[in-house]
Amino acid sequence: MPETLRPRERIRKQNDFTALYKKGKRYRGKYFIIINYPNELGYSRFAVVASKKTGSAVKRNRIKRRMRALFRRNKNHLIIPMDLIAIAKADLFSAPWKDLEEDYLNAVEIITRKH
Repeated sequence: MPETLRPRERIRKQNDFTALYKKGKRYRGKYFIIINYPNELGYSRFAVVASKKTGSAVKRNRIKRRMRALFRRNKNHLIIPMDLIAIAKADLFSAPWKDLEEDYLNAVEIITRKH
């Protein structure tokens, strides 16, 4: 599976965000919260939310890049197509990549097991 994040794999519309916030289930990790809900599209979609509480624009952009990289590199672990929103915590910026990846993979495993 290619490690790209295609435009169709991004959640961009306000209606999609609102529906996901209302219907989705939450997983609370050490570095982020993931809101997830299965979709009927045949592929998973992803979005990252980094509020100003997480830091400056430079920090928020780095946080978003890191989370998108986790999604891109581990798409094959999402067996069921679903929509995911990752809400970053402030600790994510300084987290070691290995710990971040471990937390994400653990989240994906728990999410897929529940669905």
